[in-house]
Amino acid sequence: MSILAINTVGTRSSIAIVDNTGNCFIEYNSTDNSHAESFFKILDTLFDKHNYDYNKIDHLAVVTGPGSFTGIRVGISAAKGIHISTGKPLYGVSALEVQAYVMSLLYKNNSENIKSVIKNSQIFYTQLFDSNLLPMSEPVVIDCYENIITELNAGHVGSLVNYRLKNKQKLNKAEALYIYKPQYIT
Repeated sequence: MSILAINTVGTRSSIAIVDNTGNCFIEYNSTDNSHAESFFKILDTLFDKHNYDYNKIDHLAVVTGPGSFTGIRVGISAAKGIHISTGKPLYGVSALEVQAYVMSLLYKNNSENIKSVIKNSQIFYTQLFDSNLLPMSEPVVIDCYENIITELNAGHVGSLVNYRLKNKQKLNKAEALYIYKPQYIT
């Protein structure tokens, strides 16, 4: 089982392949906020470096937000295009789920709940997960948070989907997660 994972919600895009043994191969774009311009260049580089193609991919995963509005659209659009052309199953995961997964790796055998927090320019998003990484609350916007949060990448995305598949947990559709709705001037 191999998973092609896509993360375009931050300033830098990342695309990863997580194989059936848990190996993670990852590529990043080199220029901030160039998701649309660099997506398929990054994917081609990843495939070339690690002798992969769409036929060797079994599942697709994409981060659905919260994050950059344009980045979310690029990632989901690319993932849906690949899904349509290959017929591979496509799953959506929120950046908050991925953050909770990464935090769970830091605290093995944790039986406590995990509070995930993602910073996006001037705001923070948070969601509570149980020790099995199942959501206990809806994602919400908060005003401030004291801790520094590490940047997530597509390798984390693929690993989370791998975890959910192995544990027969529900995976979401690849639909944009917009928690903080843009304000329009009328």
